[in-house]
Amino acid sequence: MRDFAVGGMQSADLSDEVRLPWGHLALAAIARKERSQAPQRAPAASAHVRAYMIREFGISGTDTARDLSALCSDVLRSLEASPDTVARLAEGWRSASREQMLRLRRIKNMLTPLLSLRELLQGDDPTFRETLV
Repeated sequence: MRDFAVGGMQSADLSDEVRLPWGHLALAAIARKERSQAPQRAPAASAHVRAYMIREFGISGTDTARDLSALCSDVLRSLEASPDTVARLAEGWRSASREQMLRLRRIKNMLTPLLSLRELLQGDDPTFRETLV
């Protein structure tokens, strides 16, 4: 379902009014899957869909899926460590245990979608500044 919804969201043949609900359906499928399995993957999958929606459809104060500040807060909360701690852990990734490497990979997968939003993250919002660390 998620893959089908993401495909609909990304379909250039459809109007924005049709594509946007597909994005919301993708997020609902991700949330539902999280309840049944693989909860550690859901934050990264959700961040990818939300970042795409923000890039394509713009930031929205009324659509939580396109709220950039909320996305950054959710990603930071999902890190389960401060950005400074994550940076220190990443420096020693070569000597990290398998579990630690998997944790770092999940963190990278959550942060990567924000790279495409870097220009939008400039500003006075403290969440944006923390995300950019």
